[in-house]
Amino acid sequence: MRRAFLVAFAAFFLLGAAWALALPVNGTYDEKQHLVRAYAVWTGQWLPHERATDASGIDTSAFTGPRSLLPDNADCTWIDKPDYHPASCLVTTGDRADTLVPSAAARYSPVYYALVGLPLRISPDGTGLIWARLLSAALAAALLAAAMAIAPGRLERLAVVLVTTPMLANLAGSINPNGLEIAAAVLLFVALLHRRFALAGAGALLLFTVRDLGPFFALAAIVLALFVSRQHPRVLLHRAFAVPAALGAAFAVFWAAVASRGSDLVPGRPVPPTSTGAILSDIAHGRAEFWARQIVGQFNYGETTISIAVIGLWYLLCAALVLPALVLGDRRLRLGVGAAFLGSAALLVALELYFAPKVGHFAHGRYVMPLGVGVILLAPLAVGYSAWLSASPWRERAVHVAAALTVPMQLYALARVMTRFGRGISAGLNPFGGAWTPPLGSLVPLLCALVGAALLGVIVTRSSVRPTPVLSTANTFSN
Repeated sequence: MRRAFLVAFAAFFLLGAAWALALPVNGTYDEKQHLVRAYAVWTGQWLPHERATDASGIDTSAFTGPRSLLPDNADCTWIDKPDYHPASCLVTTGDRADTLVPSAAARYSPVYYALVGLPLRISPDGTGLIWARLLSAALAAALLAAAMAIAPGRLERLAVVLVTTPMLANLAGSINPNGLEIAAAVLLFVALLHRRFALAGAGALLLFTVRDLGPFFALAAIVLALFVSRQHPRVLLHRAFAVPAALGAAFAVFWAAVASRGSDLVPGRPVPPTSTGAILSDIAHGRAEFWARQIVGQFNYGETTISIAVIGLWYLLCAALVLPALVLGDRRLRLGVGAAFLGSAALLVALELYFAPKVGHFAHGRYVMPLGVGVILLAPLAVGYSAWLSASPWRERAVHVAAALTVPMQLYALARVMTRFGRGISAGLNPFGGAWTPPLGSLVPLLCALVGAALLGVIVTRSSVRPTPVLSTANTFSN
């Protein structure tokens, strides 16, 4: 298992590192908010003490920090709609003089930021940001690699690869707790389904503590995993799981009491009056498509899209894994997969209905990925799925083809975003050169993504990533 973990860790880390090395400052959703929060936690500023106006002109909470943390025009790549600029518009500074640095994440749980923020404390500039991103990528990679290492067969390993969408790789390789949250949910699902309670406890601990919705996702994953796998709830009393899960839950309660979010929900600009009907219509005619696209790949602040064909193919691969499971599986499996899917959709609608009248568009598809991954990860539990697969050579080859297809899609998504920041949003696909290039050049992140994605494909197609135990004939979960 150690060898399997190390190979999988290298693969996932290279995939995340590719994005860490390719993106400019604030090159993905809300990174400007999160990197400031990470610096603040490492300087003892656990709660905000001032207000300031950020680069978008929004008044929000603020910390004391050096000017070098962020460019003064951190939003220049996307704020001038529809004139989206290359990252060459960013004006950085080496000035370490303290000033008020705004962050809309000022009251978020400090756990993720304590894990990744040290490089920013040491070097509060672009260099520290890259090292912090790499640390974030390594943490997410460790969780995903642990899930891959305990996955017992090709189908389970393919499921882990499919939930590692380009969007997850992007988030893992940036300063954003959403990436670690999704990776923790993947580990929690897989570990509980296969009775690896220590790993499940680690996943639950992180899921409870890194983001506000984490406790909901942790409880939902636990319920679904136990229900589908027919495990009695008393397995949760296993010490290796119960202790870290209880610590995570206790911290979530503590932080909710300490850090009220009320003052951070002030709209940056006036929000026009709206009705429930108008919000639902907006969801049906635009927001739902944005949510679906983003889960696979819609980048920066939503303006950077990839080909709809690539997004459609990724979903087609997911459907090819899930639909046979719904046919072969029992009622519990169908209910579990349905609950994960419908629960994710319902949560997005509920978030939009609640927040849109207060702050405008709020919900993102990536927000519900910690629950949505259950749709894919539960599918391989269908009774007889592996036997059905091995009964036909072309079905087995289909698994290999699906894993192989993810490699060019991962590489394309990265190249598309690099082109957007280097040459502009309307430029033809060419990640090399341009008005802006990544600090280590364009080739390094592309090679990282290629090797990482290819390694994942190889892991899926191997007959085994760890020794397969000889199962007893007892009526146990393992059988």
